[in-house]
Amino acid sequence: MTALEFNRIAITLDKVTKVYRSGIGLHRSGAAKVIALNEVDLAVRSGEIFGLVGESGSGKTTIGRLIVRLETPSAGTIAVNDVPIAQMRGGVLKDFRRRTQMIFQDPYQSLNPYLSVLDTVAEPLTIHKRPAPVTTRVKVIQTLEMVGLSPATEFLSSYPHQLSGGQRQRVAIARAMVLDPEVVVADEPTSMLDASISVQIYQILANIQRRKHMTLLFITHSLAAAHYLCDRIAVIYRGHIVETGPAKSIISAPCHPYTQALIDALPKYGHAWAEKRFNTLRAHERTVTNTNGCPFFARCSRADENLCEARRPELCEIEDQHDAACFFAEEFKPGKSL
Repeated sequence: MTALEFNRIAITLDKVTKVYRSGIGLHRSGAAKVIALNEVDLAVRSGEIFGLVGESGSGKTTIGRLIVRLETPSAGTIAVNDVPIAQMRGGVLKDFRRRTQMIFQDPYQSLNPYLSVLDTVAEPLTIHKRPAPVTTRVKVIQTLEMVGLSPATEFLSSYPHQLSGGQRQRVAIARAMVLDPEVVVADEPTSMLDASISVQIYQILANIQRRKHMTLLFITHSLAAAHYLCDRIAVIYRGHIVETGPAKSIISAPCHPYTQALIDALPKYGHAWAEKRFNTLRAHERTVTNTNGCPFFARCSRADENLCEARRPELCEIEDQHDAACFFAEEFKPGKSL
């Protein structure tokens, strides 16, 4: 892949907002609004592994589902390869669904228990009527071998309940990859697996991504996993992107207090220090009366109660290609030696 192709933007989110409504009754009278995403801007380059990191409920899975058009945004525009996906219809939409695939978090729920491995992986080929230089069976075998299920012929007649968790997730990955997609959204694909199997899955994804030159959006709650796998990272908190940058820069010099709190939460086995390095979390959350302020204000130990509760900081460049949404990002930027 050339430098020009790598710098091309594959996925763009422009002021994307997603609002859910919770309530009881047919017309949801008096339903409460839940803002899952609030004017999110994001750009993922073609051919990169981009990490989207945040805690549970931050909105990261919602972004993934919006990108593959399992859901529609309440406001804003999403484009894949410069084409707004909301405008796609008919054959264009079907081709988009072939080229854009998703690996779901839970293989126990995403795999049909009544389909064998062969039928599961072959199903996308049947739906999209993909002509292939080899038979469907051969294509399935090749894809299973690619995800580490070898010899593949021993798995073809197996059903999900006969597989381990790691094997199920490999089948789910194979199902997404069998169409040779250009864009793949992997939604916490290892959250159900232990550490050793998780590393194997990371390696499989990285190897396939390099071989196919596809764009991979890797959604995770773990900064360590994102650092291991990703070229660039965006950190999301309660529906807001609070920091973006190269993976190495995010880990070595996090600028937003929420990112710093995530770094503090990483296990530090084998290290001498006992105290946290940043200490950006308050022991008790503040009471928030103004929803127009910084989304992290209630939990931030460094917040200015007059400034941070009143205004929401914008993403600003702190270093080359490293942006953070914090009024004090420059002031509390860690040294290069961290």
